[in-house]
Amino acid sequence: MQENKGSTIGRLADLLGGAAGRIIIAALLILIAFELGQLCYSFGRSIFYQDPMETAPGTDVTVVFEEGCTREDAADILEQNGLIRDADAFSIQEMLYEVNIYPGEYKLNTSMTTKELIEEINISEEEYQARLAESEKAQEMETSDVIGGGDEADIITPEEAAAMTAGDAAAETAGGEAEAGAGASLEADGEAGAEAAGE
Repeated sequence: MQENKGSTIGRLADLLGGAAGRIIIAALLILIAFELGQLCYSFGRSIFYQDPMETAPGTDVTVVFEEGCTREDAADILEQNGLIRDADAFSIQEMLYEVNIYPGEYKLNTSMTTKELIEEINISEEEYQARLAESEKAQEMETSDVIGGGDEADIITPEEAAAMTAGDAAAETAGGEAEAGAGASLEADGEAGAEAAGE
């Protein structure tokens, strides 16, 4: 009877211990599932709905995407410039919207939503080519204004510029010698005049 009583108590302890252990494990699993659910919800919300960093009018920010810039690189650049809160969420948005990143300078604002930012940086191949041509044309105009004044006939080559610089240096040297000679002549006249006045 003693053995039977001991085994009953052991079975009861095992039953209670096993049930308590299962309850604790179940509670922990529920807590982990709840925390993961909250994390997934907040991440999903940040992907599909992100508030702008600032209210309007915001701050204008110019960002530059270099050649070979990936979607992830672009998201990091936007985050570093204070345009977005979460680069990872923005990278997923770029992937969902199939954003094409082309090198260049983009003028953005901190009051833009992520959707507006994506619309601004997601340009077509044709638009990229047009921007590239416009940029090259602007550089050509700047160069012609600096060197030749803007007229095709007035544009000079680098060799002509070097020759002109050498010619200017020679003229300055010759002009300096002429001025020195004129100064010496005036000085001699001044001394002669002083001697005449002293006599």
